[in-house]
Amino acid sequence: MDNFYMLVTFIALPYYWIRSQWLRRYGSDDQIDRELKMYSRHYFGIRGKTITPVNRPVDPGTCIYLSNHQSHNDIFVALGIVETPFRFVAKKELFTSFITGSFMKMSRSYPLDREDPRQSLTLLKQALEDTTEGHSLLAFPEGTRSHQKEMVEFKAGMFSVLRKSTVPIVPMYIKNSYKKNTRNYEVFFGEPMLPETFNKLKGTELSLEVKRRMEMLMHQAYQ
Repeated sequence: MDNFYMLVTFIALPYYWIRSQWLRRYGSDDQIDRELKMYSRHYFGIRGKTITPVNRPVDPGTCIYLSNHQSHNDIFVALGIVETPFRFVAKKELFTSFITGSFMKMSRSYPLDREDPRQSLTLLKQALEDTTEGHSLLAFPEGTRSHQKEMVEFKAGMFSVLRKSTVPIVPMYIKNSYKKNTRNYEVFFGEPMLPETFNKLKGTELSLEVKRRMEMLMHQAYQ
């Protein structure tokens, strides 16, 4: 069955690729956001899968979502569950890939070069600055897929920039996206962390606090 879904994906890819090329050049922010959310509906729809939010917070407005990362499904889960438009902070390989490159560029997301800390730092600063213009962010602080329910160590360097945010940080936890037989992806949201509660923290301290809150969500998910 996995091979069937992969075949369908490759057959449909040119259609989505052409649409993404047009939207990259001429599309409005609203059109691009609708297109991205369509990907999630189509990707999970053909597979008969659903996404369910758990304890979603009151709309935090522009914010930074930080999520665990278990599999490639997480990107589609995030697109389907986060109601407001956002941009990914993701590894640059997704932007150069033949399959995902055009779509990541269309989303106007931020490609981090894990081999170039200076470039990553500059890009994170730009992403943070863009939040002041109303662009929410979503990042996976583990930096790589864990393929398990437990989270791996966070990339603490990211938090040296995020600690200066002027918008809330919202922790979230995606349950069981690493399991192929998962039919319904449950997403658990933590309470928004307000800037005045974390601006005085060091990057390592903020990293530990966010991970603590996400681990609480993980325990809630599996209790």
